[in-house]
Amino acid sequence: MQDNEAINYIKRAFELKSQECYKQAIEMLYKALETESDNVEILYQIGDLYFLLHNYDRALQYIDKVLQVDELHIPSLKMQSEIYQRQGLFIEALNSAKLVYQKDESSKNLKDVIKILGKLNRVQEIEQYRDQMDKACLYEYALACYKNGDSELAKSLISENLEENEDCKILLGKIYFDSNDFDKAREIFESMKMSKNPEVLNYLGLFALEDMKFIDAIKCFSQASSISKNNPVYWYNLANAYFFNGWQDEAVNSYLKAIVLAPENLDYRYSLAYLYYEMKKFDKAQKEIDIILLKDENHYQARVIKALLKLNNKDYLGAERILEENLKAGCSDAFTLVSLGKVYNELENFDKAEQVIKSVIEQNPENINYISDLADVYIKEKKYDEAIELVKKVIDENEKYIYGYILGAKIAYLKGDLDKAKEFAQDAISLDINCADGYYYLALVRKSEHDYEEAIECMKRAIMYDLNNAKYYAEMSNIYKLKDDVKTALEYIKEAESIDGSVEYKIMYKELASLNRAK
Repeated sequence: MQDNEAINYIKRAFELKSQECYKQAIEMLYKALETESDNVEILYQIGDLYFLLHNYDRALQYIDKVLQVDELHIPSLKMQSEIYQRQGLFIEALNSAKLVYQKDESSKNLKDVIKILGKLNRVQEIEQYRDQMDKACLYEYALACYKNGDSELAKSLISENLEENEDCKILLGKIYFDSNDFDKAREIFESMKMSKNPEVLNYLGLFALEDMKFIDAIKCFSQASSISKNNPVYWYNLANAYFFNGWQDEAVNSYLKAIVLAPENLDYRYSLAYLYYEMKKFDKAQKEIDIILLKDENHYQARVIKALLKLNNKDYLGAERILEENLKAGCSDAFTLVSLGKVYNELENFDKAEQVIKSVIEQNPENINYISDLADVYIKEKKYDEAIELVKKVIDENEKYIYGYILGAKIAYLKGDLDKAKEFAQDAISLDINCADGYYYLALVRKSEHDYEEAIECMKRAIMYDLNNAKYYAEMSNIYKLKDDVKTALEYIKEAESIDGSVEYKIMYKELASLNRAK
């Protein structure tokens, strides 16, 4: 009678387990244990259920009970090894795996031993099993070598024995990629372009990025991240592809997914902070930078963004201090130097501004962004002829470089050449119908020509395409003031002052408020 009861409890436990009702299944097995307290299979099944519940300590207690009865119970030793690995106890995991292999010298069990030896950085010990390895084990050996820095041995193992295996092709491609032999890496991964393996898709995406085929890159990374949803690298690469393609909101969402999966990765947060800065979402950028610097106060790239945020808030001395500290710490990269040049420019320390930006251009003579930064300095110095020569140079280098046309419009407007300013602005808009700065300079031209209605229409478009730019609202206020519409002028300067509470806008607001009361 007792045996039948135990069997019924066991059957019910398996039914509940198949329904993923693990706790209820354990209760059934407890009842079965009342009549068969030393039954190895019941004890093992209880351990397995606790394992499925991720209660590893409790699972180990029942595995220990099994091993007291049968010290070479293979399923229990395998579970014990797996639990120890998840707990980071790799030596204990290795001991269990070796016991399994001693009893059953199968390829699968040898693979488990090799994997753990690799995690322990004890690659040399794997060689003793060389004669017992099949191709699957040799791949695990090669993978362990690769992960422990011996790419040459890994390459040898793959090249000699495993070239037709997809996993081995992927590993060989990764080895070539890591050693900067990109042509061979590309050849391998492109030969596998019909594969749905997420690693293959990821590398194909990286090569598409290099080729500036951003839509192709997005497709590859999207597929990789949909197949392997918990891999933060794929989400991060997808975010980068979105960023380069100009899809900022999609980039933000993908960076956030990468951060959720790998919250300690500061590079992911930095990329998100940089994007927020580019989007002029300065509060969000500041939040990410604060998190980064709390964890690593010397993260020099985050410190540059922090300085640029101070620059945006017109704290020029604070920005200068951070960037000069970067230089003292040995961080003389282009990002730091160009940012420091922008700060010097605002401080009207033009000699230093020119010096640091020119030093970057010497190292990167073809980079039109840096040449444009130097043009900005010349504009501030009112060296308009030198500035326009640089603008011509960048447009010759890249006729679709919108910022070059915006700089040209700015220079021409400041020189009083309204026709040329209009031409540059219209060229910018022809490249991007949503170019806010293009409409801004068209509005300035129309204002100078006293065509206030057309100036207002142009400025409305500028505001529509860049809602958070205070200077647009301030200029709109000026136009309405020229039309003697003080009330509307006051509304626009109020909006500018709410976005950027600078002294200039506060003074403008005060003056217009006084005029409005007088009316």
